[in-house]
Amino acid sequence: MDLSKNAIVDLLNHTIKERRDISWKMGVGYHNGVDVSIYEVLIYEIRNNKIIGRFAFNGDSGKLINQRVIGYRQKMADNIVDALLDINNFLTKRIIA
Repeated sequence: MDLSKNAIVDLLNHTIKERRDISWKMGVGYHNGVDVSIYEVLIYEIRNNKIIGRFAFNGDSGKLINQRVIGYRQKMADNIVDALLDINNFLTKRIIA
């Protein structure tokens, strides 16, 4: 999988566009200086800085390494794109309910 950082940013922006009370941050959690970059994404509530979701993934392949989302009890997705689509649907259902 050829992972585009712009695609990840677009998905994250789409996830929060309906909700002005949440935001996201992405940073490098680990880089060995040669070929392995592990990124971490945090989705959080702006008002109290409470973390809603945390994702760790391989920056080159997009393979999801770890996922934690408050109230989300589904099987972990295989890659970051699927995980962000899943969390987008989950948060949308929480808004409607």
